[in-house]
Amino acid sequence: MKKTILAAFLPAFVAACTSFGPRGAASRPSGSAIRVGTYNIRTSYADRNTDNAWDLRKDDLVAHLLSLDLDVFGLQEVCPEQAQFLREKMPGYEYVGEHRDKDRKSGEASPVCYRKDRFEALKDGTFWLSETPDVPGVKGWGAACPRVCSYLVLRDRRTGKTFCFANTHTDHVSEPAREKGMLLVLDRMKEFGKGCPVVFTGDHNCRETEPPAVAVSRVLANALYASESVPKGPWRTFNAWRFLDDEVSAADALKADMDVRNGADCHGPRIDYIYVTDGVRVYDCETVATPRPGTKLYHSDHYPVVATIEL
Repeated sequence: MKKTILAAFLPAFVAACTSFGPRGAASRPSGSAIRVGTYNIRTSYADRNTDNAWDLRKDDLVAHLLSLDLDVFGLQEVCPEQAQFLREKMPGYEYVGEHRDKDRKSGEASPVCYRKDRFEALKDGTFWLSETPDVPGVKGWGAACPRVCSYLVLRDRRTGKTFCFANTHTDHVSEPAREKGMLLVLDRMKEFGKGCPVVFTGDHNCRETEPPAVAVSRVLANALYASESVPKGPWRTFNAWRFLDDEVSAADALKADMDVRNGADCHGPRIDYIYVTDGVRVYDCETVATPRPGTKLYHSDHYPVVATIEL
């Protein structure tokens, strides 16, 4: 690990780890707590003619998603046919987010879904992670493909409080595109949210010690570290369709140094994140590694990451 990266990362890491005191059993969440999550559901264009094909896993995936009992969540790699299926099968949620190609209707989307009976959307939109964010279909900063961020400003009907929820899937090739794209998201949330708390989720295609994650950690707290209770589930969030009986837990990985967490001993990378504004209370954080019923197959090549927060 480069010393410059470590030096930049450590202040945010320490702050996130200590801002809520020692870990143990979390306090009981109040009725105003919000269950948030992020989940890359894997594009339907891939894995055809395999056990992981979308048509074979789509019903299990929706059942799995509903079992998480989320209030607001971000999804990634959502193709048009998947978006239609989710809308049909999850009528209690509103689905917000345009697709990334120039026509705004094709290609993958990174939508936000929220409970219609609990939240009121005050503002929503989609922009492109590029030098011209309001021009659809543009690839930014050397990215391999267009990337989008979809966001909402929501009012909680229970409490009257408002917050921004932003969700994105940053580029898998260009590190500058990842870092500049995430900084663009932060700037836009300040503009759209007008100072309200922010929840920022997504498949960010980078490890916690890489510059894009370090840049975000200077501004927002990683829910994994801000959690008042010991994180549950495995360390890796990208499973690559590979079933393991010996998952390395997030709790155990956090006892090791960063080089170990970023190495092969953890079986895979942690690249899916929930970030929150400093001061947002995080009761718990979990990576959910449940396989499809009666199988050693997963619902997606990523695991969902969920957290219980309070504004």
